[in-house]
Amino acid sequence: MTARTTAGGGRRTLRWALTPLTSASTVRAGVYLVIGGVLAGAYVALAAGFVQMFADPATPRVAVGVLALVTAVIVGSPPFLAPVRALEVAAVRTFLDVDARTLPDPVGSPTVATRWRGAAWFALHLVLGALVTLGLLVAVPLATQLVLSAFGVDRAFLVDVSPALSQHPAWWVALAVLQLLALPYGTALARRLLRQSAEPLLGPDQTARVAELEARADRLAERGRLARELHDSVGHALTVTTLQAAAAARQVEADPDAARRSLAAIEEAGRSAMADLDHVLGLLRAGDDAPAAATRAPARSLDDLPALVDDARRAGTDVGLELGDGATGALPRATSHEAYRVVQEALTNAVRHAPSRPVTVRVSVADGALDVEVANPLVEPVETPLAGSRQAQSPDSIGGRGLRGMAERVRLLRGDLAAGPDGGAWVVRARFPLDDGGAPRPHRP
Repeated sequence: MTARTTAGGGRRTLRWALTPLTSASTVRAGVYLVIGGVLAGAYVALAAGFVQMFADPATPRVAVGVLALVTAVIVGSPPFLAPVRALEVAAVRTFLDVDARTLPDPVGSPTVATRWRGAAWFALHLVLGALVTLGLLVAVPLATQLVLSAFGVDRAFLVDVSPALSQHPAWWVALAVLQLLALPYGTALARRLLRQSAEPLLGPDQTARVAELEARADRLAERGRLARELHDSVGHALTVTTLQAAAAARQVEADPDAARRSLAAIEEAGRSAMADLDHVLGLLRAGDDAPAAATRAPARSLDDLPALVDDARRAGTDVGLELGDGATGALPRATSHEAYRVVQEALTNAVRHAPSRPVTVRVSVADGALDVEVANPLVEPVETPLAGSRQAQSPDSIGGRGLRGMAERVRLLRGDLAAGPDGGAWVVRARFPLDDGGAPRPHRP
């Protein structure tokens, strides 16, 4: 067992050692580094030209100085430009195999610190590229000359370089091979250094990371909103449809008119669910490019409560509706919509878990807040005081999405939700604060 483990470890070590010689990633990194070396050569040639001009006594120093300053500004500005940084990011992902999650596309205008980090990356690329390109330009011709001399072509080269070793051509062949092998290993080392430097020099800064986290939180919140819309609207429709279908099956022979009313209720619930489903699917297909008008929720509000209650009554549930003054039209659209969804979910739970028990829905505006209460007798009364939704849940709803969805809706509008057993009844109470004029209360940390 130990021998096999040792042999396996030796093979892995050998494969790791030979990877720079056989991997395509080394070739891609070499191409990227040679590009950097060519750019570095252009900068060096330009600098050498100006040094030569300054060294010539006949050259007008002021004119050359102005030209050198203008040239320095022109050739030194690209590393600080946002398009160059974006190009470097794309090149690094292509040639150095850096994951897009590690190095995302630049977003927005770069900060001063980001521009300097991009310039540092540009300089690092050019320096490492110059070293690799110089090694390539020196090692290949030298290795070629060594091999040719070792095989009898231009042996004077060996004598000139080392007369003592000119009698042992095999050493020169070995030296040529070592020089050529040094190129891929040097390239692999430069690639490793560039990959480690890519994220700190080309990655997003703290401001960009915070903006991305906020955008991600917004996307998650929108997904949660859409999930709540689907759960509440489609879940309610399925509950009504199931109960009405059961009622129609029982009444189809004895009371055909009642069966037809149940089927009509199923049809209406299906239409409503399809409208909500079509709206949500449209948002999902549109993605982030959807216009603001298209991202608004369907126009369900407390004005639609009578129709919602009628659906529950047709499903066989005795529902009492009490609407106080100001409980409908004058409310903000968002508050009215979320309150409607809370009532809808609470009714759905009541119809599903206690179909033969009466339900009372109360909606009122008092003390600068919209109060919503939905109560129905428990199938098995539990003598426990009403508790917040985070501390107490219906046995039928433990772990379910309904109460969590209601709590999220109320919390988004800075309200409070309580749901739990209270004196033999299951009671859901939601309170939505209102400012003067009926606007949602601003958030106060």
